[in-house]
Amino acid sequence: MAITSNTYTGNGTNKLFSITFPYLDTTDIDVYLNGTLQTVTTQYTFANATTIEFVTAPAAGSTVLLNRSTDDQTLQATFFPGSSVKAADLNFNFDQVLYLSQETANLAQNQSTAGLQAQITAATNTANNAATSASAAATSAATSASIAASAITTSLQKAGDTITGNIDNSATGYFDLPVGTTGQRPGSPNTGMIRFNSDLTAYEGYNGIGWSSIGGGARGGGTDDCFYENSAIISTSYTITAGKNAVTAGPVTVQTGATVVVPSGSSWTIV
Repeated sequence: MAITSNTYTGNGTNKLFSITFPYLDTTDIDVYLNGTLQTVTTQYTFANATTIEFVTAPAAGSTVLLNRSTDDQTLQATFFPGSSVKAADLNFNFDQVLYLSQETANLAQNQSTAGLQAQITAATNTANNAATSASAAATSAATSASIAASAITTSLQKAGDTITGNIDNSATGYFDLPVGTTGQRPGSPNTGMIRFNSDLTAYEGYNGIGWSSIGGGARGGGTDDCFYENSAIISTSYTITAGKNAVTAGPVTVQTGATVVVPSGSSWTIV
């Protein structure tokens, strides 16, 4: 039988192992260590055309296998009508066919109990390595998911928590604001709070001094926007913005303890 592979036993110091069979291309050489396929450059290199050099010397007692696996997908040389035919190209193609037939014959010969066991061992090693990697990846993914879930639970699901930084919402549905009556307004509001007042059926915000309407404009039945409404009782002191004028539909009552300050140059009209 033609030689298509070399088997060696590592001693812990030797890195060089000889290739004693012919081959067409370095990509046709498969290097195994204890049944595990090695990666060229990362785990071994070609010291020369007939010698493999490991990056790290194989451990004592380890099995090194150099195996020829000729490409069976692409011909070494392709001929076209009218092109010249070179003897070297013909020889390459004939060698490719010869090497493939030798490897096929050796593969069939090696289907003995020992050969089959070696292949089973190699497959088992590969499967074990893959299972270990998959287990590590699964553990890492589970850990990341747990951390993310914990962060979401900690950061977003506790009433009264504060979110810092800007928040972008690219959704096209809605942003659900709190809804409540006038009597349900926060007891100690902060500037910038917004809500929907169900008594006034309007959005309102706290400006640092008091609650005021946000947008909305005129109201009315159906699609009619004809009425601008304001409260008839002033219970909280208010200062009209300097340089601005104000208008209120009356009558309006200013409760005891509340004041309305009209800065110089501004006016307040009750109609």
